[in-house]
Amino acid sequence: MIIFTIVVMSLPENVSPSQAAIISVVLTTLFVTPSAITRNYALWVGMGRFSARGRAQDEHDGSVERILNTLTELRLHEHMRIGYLLTYSLLLGLADLFPIGAETRGLLLVMSILAASIALAQSIMLERRTPRHTDDLPFLVYHAPSQHTSTLENPLTKVLLAHLDPESTLRFQRWKESLEPSINQHCKLSQAVEQILHLVYLRGQNMITQYQLLQEFEKLVGPDSIEESLLNNTHLDLPTLSRLVGHTRAWQSDLFRQMDRLQFGLMDHNESIARSSWRMDASLPLHCAESRGDLFVMVNNLSTKKVPIELEVHVPDGQPSRQTFRLTPEPLAPPNHPLPMWSNDEEDVVTWLSNLVGSAHVLWLSLAWDEHIEGRRPVRITIRHIDGHTIGSDTLWTEVSVRSSGGDTLRRRMGSARDTARRWQNQALNHADPTKFIAP
Repeated sequence: MIIFTIVVMSLPENVSPSQAAIISVVLTTLFVTPSAITRNYALWVGMGRFSARGRAQDEHDGSVERILNTLTELRLHEHMRIGYLLTYSLLLGLADLFPIGAETRGLLLVMSILAASIALAQSIMLERRTPRHTDDLPFLVYHAPSQHTSTLENPLTKVLLAHLDPESTLRFQRWKESLEPSINQHCKLSQAVEQILHLVYLRGQNMITQYQLLQEFEKLVGPDSIEESLLNNTHLDLPTLSRLVGHTRAWQSDLFRQMDRLQFGLMDHNESIARSSWRMDASLPLHCAESRGDLFVMVNNLSTKKVPIELEVHVPDGQPSRQTFRLTPEPLAPPNHPLPMWSNDEEDVVTWLSNLVGSAHVLWLSLAWDEHIEGRRPVRITIRHIDGHTIGSDTLWTEVSVRSSGGDTLRRRMGSARDTARRWQNQALNHADPTKFIAP
């Protein structure tokens, strides 16, 4: 569009502004209008699937509200882009009403360049936020977690569900229900699902091979049910499940780093595993934007006796500044020697990692600071016996920045989650069907 105006200004005798305006309207109709129709349709479908039509504002679920707000915002930007393009065409048409060399004609042409520049900026922003592929989970990329429980039983399952949009959650629940007839009778369904997610995560991290993954799946569902129950499940096949795990990891990498540290502790039989009856691991982002952050604390009882303890979280200038929890992790004594990552005939990290995470008491706490607080801030976590005797403590540091109104941090995290999820899905597709590669 800008080039059209430059041509009109450079060759006023040969190209009239009206011709450029007509070409602009035709191009807008052919290439931009379909995109605007798609945005409107996406919002209409979202409102229909989430039963949002005709509902009161206070009836909306928080995650649904965020998805619909994002779709509404994208539709608004699309309408703004069309508005700027039509304004560009109108300014060119008005410029043609004045003779060549007239000051008003030149001013209108300059204003048309400004309108085209704004339309170009709008187009770049929209293209960056638009997935370049069809999507069987269309609302996942627009979802951001809102509410969650503090105590996580089956941590991977709970954290994953907290990061799924309502439609993806429904598919996950149906996938879980479809597994029940195939699961080994000696294993509970919830434990089996948790172990499957652990295995998919380890495969996504390339810590186990595809062969080892299938061997572990056989133990859970049997060799005859792997294809139907896990690899090509009608609700969630393995590549899509990998995408969901990758999406969750991108949002809450600190929890998964705790699992990584536990994994390496089992492989090395390091001090955190070998020389203590209690193990506490806490993770907090290095940077907490908008005066908020997620703290994960995992406490393991590595003895053989079930004992209640207290955990205190102290956040100076926080809201609140102190929180105290009573925990009773299931006792589970780990092996007294280093373990191989995977083995078919002896103890390995794959099995023990899932067992230790399952027996741990995992807390997911949302921290907040007063609005005037910023800079490097400490968070102290202490575990002690009921009688007050301190077992251990740790101090984490994070860089706190004040709240921003633009939502840029949230959009960046959503974009990062989308890219990570697609990478994990493509990795799984490479083993299932390499012809189905999906662009980021």
